[in-house]
Amino acid sequence: MDASFFKPFVEGTLSTLKVQCAIEVRPNKPVLKSDSEKYAVASTIGINSPSFKGTVSLCFPKPVFLWVMSKMFGEPYTEITDDLADGAAELLNIIFGKAKVVLNENGHGLQMAIPTVVRGADLEIFHSAQKQAIVLPFETSEGIFALEIASE
Repeated sequence: MDASFFKPFVEGTLSTLKVQCAIEVRPNKPVLKSDSEKYAVASTIGINSPSFKGTVSLCFPKPVFLWVMSKMFGEPYTEITDDLADGAAELLNIIFGKAKVVLNENGHGLQMAIPTVVRGADLEIFHSAQKQAIVLPFETSEGIFALEIASE
């Protein structure tokens, strides 16, 4: 995968968390996905374009997700409900929309897609892509969350 493909997702994440949740996040160095990543909530979008086929997932550990949702909706949360988990899809949809604009200006031809959400204790995300996923970690004052991008 071309590293320039990641930049709009990083910028979209920074912008989205700042505007939607009033949270400043810092991107950390991208890494190859390992088996150690475990989450409580993840939202995934499948991408099928002439230049990229794969998935993008927004993944949160429980404490970070609850904190982000509390900032986003202005009230404290202590448990992840189905309705609250949909907040991960909403954030990914905004991030993807911002990245899509930039990537399509560069000829990628991405179409909008509907995110899906999964939740559970020690959730592992398996991408159907044949190549290994890249994890883009983001640091907050409450911990780390990640975008995972995998291509076929």
